[in-house]
Amino acid sequence: MAPQGDPNPRAWALVAVGVALAGIGGLVLVRPPAALGPVLGLALSLAAASQFLAARRIRSPRTVAGVVWVIAAAVALGSSGSATNRLAWLLGGALIAGGVVELVMSARLPRSSNLRFAAAAGALTHLLFAATVLLWPSISAFTLGVAVSIWLVLFGTRIVIHGVDRLRHRDQPHLVAAAGWSPRVRVVGSLATLLVAAVAASAAVLIDSDNTPEPGAFYASPTTFTATPGTLLRREVIDPFVDGATTYRVLYTSHDHEGTPATASGLVIVPDDGEVPDGGRPVLAFTPGTIGVARSCAPSLLDGGYAEQMWGLEAFVDAGWIVAAPDYVGLGSEGDHPYLVGQAAADNTLDAVRAAIGLAPAEASSRFAVAGHSQGGHAAMFTGQRPPTYAPELDLVGVAALAPASELAAFIEANDGTTFGNLLGAYAVVAWDRAFDDIDATEIVDPAVLPIVERLADSCVATGPEAIALLTDAELLQLGFLVAPIWQTEPWASHIAENTPGAEPIDAPLLIVQGTEDVLIRPDIQRRFVARLCDAGQQLEYREFTDVGHLGVDDTADDYVVEWLTDRLTSPPTIDTCGSD
Repeated sequence: MAPQGDPNPRAWALVAVGVALAGIGGLVLVRPPAALGPVLGLALSLAAASQFLAARRIRSPRTVAGVVWVIAAAVALGSSGSATNRLAWLLGGALIAGGVVELVMSARLPRSSNLRFAAAAGALTHLLFAATVLLWPSISAFTLGVAVSIWLVLFGTRIVIHGVDRLRHRDQPHLVAAAGWSPRVRVVGSLATLLVAAVAASAAVLIDSDNTPEPGAFYASPTTFTATPGTLLRREVIDPFVDGATTYRVLYTSHDHEGTPATASGLVIVPDDGEVPDGGRPVLAFTPGTIGVARSCAPSLLDGGYAEQMWGLEAFVDAGWIVAAPDYVGLGSEGDHPYLVGQAAADNTLDAVRAAIGLAPAEASSRFAVAGHSQGGHAAMFTGQRPPTYAPELDLVGVAALAPASELAAFIEANDGTTFGNLLGAYAVVAWDRAFDDIDATEIVDPAVLPIVERLADSCVATGPEAIALLTDAELLQLGFLVAPIWQTEPWASHIAENTPGAEPIDAPLLIVQGTEDVLIRPDIQRRFVARLCDAGQQLEYREFTDVGHLGVDDTADDYVVEWLTDRLTSPPTIDTCGSD
């Protein structure tokens, strides 16, 4: 600070107000208040004070903003019991007023001034946060509190910087707009706040957008249908899908996790060329990984777009395999999807193999293998355990599980509080709440974030712009999600144990593949699972691929897996890695 000149009480007051605003924002973020109205009123009062302190004359646009914010503060202070959406409209209006004032102020600054960009960025930040709170679907007190806290931290920081600038040039106030802090610091800080606001507003706009097509009449269950599992009910060709094969969307009979007859959908991909071996073509049951738990998240709904996600598909087709890929019950077909419920996934998969055999153009044999990644790896292992009791007529030649969700309790605990852990946790909590009569999600989920959890459960894993909304919601759960560890809390813990693979042997060659850099399905936990299977007498081959993460292990290992499974058709000796380092 410059040593000459009298102290500037207005500048010091600006710094104090900015610190208070940022402090309130941080406190709201860490400890959300029971009533948001009084906190919002206090925050708007301080924000109004900052405008009065920053105004250089009574008729300044800042004074207008200050008056608007005083009125909004008074309304908020008297609205402790108001509905959240009313407070959102109040805050949105106040932010729009602040944004307009910032735009007017930025237009009055010299074009060469770095503060002109900072003021314009501040205006857009206000307007984007206004859009966030006004457009966020079904905004809750929790979501509004998060938006308020982030805005307060960013706005308070800007007020502090403005006050410090005035203190540095208190004897030459005309230099505040021309000099101030380093232009680079101004630009970087303004861009950072603008980026945060833009991400929040984008999430608000995109959070209800869903480009996944809704299931149509094809997926509707017939009024009456045979209860015989694996009976083919409907088929239609999807073109284009993959070169060298004809792809059918199918609807077939199966049952849900309670054993009640149900319909399931999926894909059957039949090679166009190649000699059909005696007895028919072998079937590869391709068990999908996590896409979501909502009905619209069915892989078969994605048409040709899903072919890109089916690792090794062209190689399997070239090797002469028919590929049967179930959606699982509740994805596409009617009913609730029992996410990570092993027996249901296994039965839906085995019935997809039966449906492929029933598809006359396929010329399929009863010999089959199963392969899947992540959730699909979990389903593949349960499918490997199931044939002796559920589908004894089928001849299982091999099981390949890539980064399987094996030790469920350990993986859930390891990912607790992470962004992807929250996303998958939301899927599991809602799906199990729907599937099991003895589970109630409201007993394990913080009530403040329950709307976010339910919204996540209605969303599919996306790679486009919708991912912003999905990851924003999952990130919000960092602030609060589970009120108790479900891996230790009954009846959750018992259901988790029941749906952890390995309780029954797999009477076929087993390959487990793992990436060493997988932070979701951690290799140390996978190694412990493999050791447990070995101790139980299961013969298996375990392969790790170095420098590969969760989402890359399937594309890295696909050639190895396709060759390994194809070799199982001619029964060459397998490598048993149990007992090796």
